Amino acid sequence: MKRRTRTTYLAFILGTLALLARGQDLAPRSTALSVEQPAEQQSNLPELTLEQAVEQAVANNSSLKTASLDTLRAADDLAANKTRRFANTQVTALGAQLVTKPSVTYPAGALGVYSATGPIPATNQKVEIPRKPVGIVNVSVAQPLSTQYQLHLQLKALELGLEGTRQDQVKTRLEVVDQVRRAYYAVVEAHSALDSLQASLPYYRESHRLAVVNRGKETILESDLLNADAQLLKIQNAISDASDRVASASERLNDLMGRDVHTQFRVAAIGDADTVLTTPEAMEVRALQNRPDVKKAKLQVQQANYDARAKKAEYIPDVSLAFDYYTTANFENVFPSNVGTVGLSLRWEPWDWRRKHHEYDEKRAKEEQAKVGVGATERAVLLEVRNACRQLENARRQLTLSDANEGAARQKLKELQEKVKREAALSRDLYQAQSDLASADSQQQQALTAFWKARADLKKAIGEE
Repeated sequence: MKRRTRTTYLAFILGTLALLARGQDLAPRSTALSVEQPAEQQSNLPELTLEQAVEQAVANNSSLKTASLDTLRAADDLAANKTRRFANTQVTALGAQLVTKPSVTYPAGALGVYSATGPIPATNQKVEIPRKPVGIVNVSVAQPLSTQYQLHLQLKALELGLEGTRQDQVKTRLEVVDQVRRAYYAVVEAHSALDSLQASLPYYRESHRLAVVNRGKETILESDLLNADAQLLKIQNAISDASDRVASASERLNDLMGRDVHTQFRVAAIGDADTVLTTPEAMEVRALQNRPDVKKAKLQVQQANYDARAKKAEYIPDVSLAFDYYTTANFENVFPSNVGTVGLSLRWEPWDWRRKHHEYDEKRAKEEQAKVGVGATERAVLLEVRNACRQLENARRQLTLSDANEGAARQKLKELQEKVKREAALSRDLYQAQSDLASADSQQQQALTAFWKARADLKKAIGEE
């Protein structure tokens, strides 16, 4: 009779486990995220791989679009400044109503004195222009000559600035890819923690059921039953918190991908950790060659040099080939109606109170600052690479430890399953072993995601996607 009772009890426990494995332990919560839905619904959602997440983020991320627009702006600015090397054409037109009566006086003999007629005009002649509409048009065309050298230096500086903006875009792309990788692994990690807690729930429910039974038999105290109630509530609250973390991580990933944060998806399993890595010294060399911030720092040195040389070129007088045309309308032929000139124009500031000298010194100081910035940037990159290498190695060690713990928990569960079959162990011990295995699996998954996060940071540190 006692053996039949134990067999019935074991069948009840295993049946409960089967129901729980089918997702009957927790009612589905209404949410837009796939990880909180039943397993059969999750399998119908589109699977999002890491490569797809990175591809969508590169195409739709807001930060990347802003960086791309900054590059377009710099390119347009360069194209606009290139036109300064060509002739400058200006047309000035004035149409107005005279409010005064301008006049011109021609003195006697202004047009000559002749023996037959005498002076022309014979007396002073005053010509008045009545108040009426008049017009003036002035056309000027000036082709810069001596300033071509200065314009060349300024354009070189702008070209380097454009290249620096492109390096900023590359840096933003690397940062976005790294953020997407970390966000993707965060979803996987949060999902693993949720699965572990859900796998532990049957153990706490069984403990609570046994506490109720034993309290009815008066073999435990009321405080023991209340403690079992609290522990069950605690694990249920932990599951809710873990579900919220999964939701937050999924929304963060959707945002980085530039799509609706309510988009439902399921993540793919991540691969095993790779074991082949280059030496830190080799990665430092690659980082100094690939990092966009190092490239930009070097470009800023060249740009500052061109800026200084362009400032010094301002000492050269501004000489241009100029054409001017001037015409008037409705001035009673008092003023010349058509005047055209072609020649060289000169504009020079012989004394500037050493303003240009101080501006030139300021540009040179900026160049020295840029040179100092190159060294500081390179040292910062080397420190980042070194730290990323150490973090990756530490993650690798933690992954090895979690693999060992997971293997031990799995072996223990197998042994307990054999004991339960021989009725040499309590089903509660089996629940505990299953909970321990789920926890070990979760820790192993978290260690694996931590490794891939560290691997992503190392790629970003050496300037690779």
